Amino acid sequence: MPKILIVTVGGSPQPIITSVKTLKPNRVIFFCSGGPGGSQSQVIGAGKPCKIIQRGKIIAEFPNLPTHLSLDDFNPEHDLALVQEPDDPAECYTLASAIIRQLLNDYSPVEIMADYTGGTKTMSLSLGMAAMDYNINLFLTTSARRPDLVGVDSGESTELVSTSLIDVQRKIEQFLPLYLKKYQFPAAASQLQSLMTCVQMPPEDRRRIRCQLDFCKGYDAWDKFDHAGAWVLLQNLMGYPEIQPSGLFLKRVMASRAAIDAEFVALAKMAAHGYEIVQDLVLNAERRAAQQRYDDAVSRIYRALELLVQIRLWRAHKIKTSEVATADMPEAFRKFYKNPNPDAERVKLGLVLSYELLSAWPDDPLGQLYRQNDKKIQGILQIRNNSILAHGFTPITDTDYRNFADIAAAFIETAIERLCGEKKWGAPVQFPTAIPI
Repeated sequence: MPKILIVTVGGSPQPIITSVKTLKPNRVIFFCSGGPGGSQSQVIGAGKPCKIIQRGKIIAEFPNLPTHLSLDDFNPEHDLALVQEPDDPAECYTLASAIIRQLLNDYSPVEIMADYTGGTKTMSLSLGMAAMDYNINLFLTTSARRPDLVGVDSGESTELVSTSLIDVQRKIEQFLPLYLKKYQFPAAASQLQSLMTCVQMPPEDRRRIRCQLDFCKGYDAWDKFDHAGAWVLLQNLMGYPEIQPSGLFLKRVMASRAAIDAEFVALAKMAAHGYEIVQDLVLNAERRAAQQRYDDAVSRIYRALELLVQIRLWRAHKIKTSEVATADMPEAFRKFYKNPNPDAERVKLGLVLSYELLSAWPDDPLGQLYRQNDKKIQGILQIRNNSILAHGFTPITDTDYRNFADIAAAFIETAIERLCGEKKWGAPVQFPTAIPI
């Protein structure tokens, strides 16, 4: 595996010589300032541009660095990186990042090292930032400072710089909030997993990262409707007050799902009104909308509308919409329903027909609520039906989603209030957008 060193070049060549001799790279890229008086002269200058100065006196001079270091493969077109404004952080950081990206693209595998000892403070800072962004090992060549604070004397050494705790703090405090704000739990978990596998840290920090990783994996599982898997990860975090409300809601969701899904086993028991799984779908839709995935969001709300009537039909009349016995249909619905297969004893009903069936019972609160809103509900269903996730090819816009969600979510909320009576149940809880650990 090739070893490539990127090194900032400043006024003194000695740290660079020490770094190259210590690290023994196969290739060196010199990060220099251009223009008159720039450090590029130490790399491509003629004669003896490299000078060792101590206490204001030249004590040694020799040819440019590639010649002095016997870098036979040096090619200034590829191994000389010039910044015209060495004190401009934007230019310096952009160039440093571009060098690293190009190396990662050209070599696989490759070991890239960065020594930021020389150059202007801005050049050093920029190379250091770029190296940390791409998980490149950082090195510093130094020794005891001279009393006049001008530089370092000879006898310096090149040492690996530990950036692990910096990397931990940057990911936790800068990157994770951006992911969680948009409910991008897989991306957040990936960042934390990379810290666990690639960064050495004190035991207390490792324990904290492990809990944060469980937090992200738990909510990611929940976001994918793996409710049991989510509970396995989140139950040990219920001691945090910020997690308790959603954790308790998850228990109610599992209870309501177990009542309608014969194959699901709730890992935690808790009293529930039975429609929490519907509320869970609506909250899931809100998260998809926050990511601007409006087709997905509308599909979830549509499923929530469908599941709402399925649960009611089962709880009130022991009817499954996947196999409705024609003998169980009220007379009013039989007159309305045109059975495509008159000889079939059982039929499958979609969303609209399921609500029509329920509304045939005059005293059913959900059926009557649907009858009061049937035109609005059927009107917005065209938005979903025209989506590529249903029967059409029309992308759903933000406005389409809002029109659909405003009517459907209000209908669902009112329905659950009427079905559950006056008893107070815990409110549905949206996922947290920050890690409270």
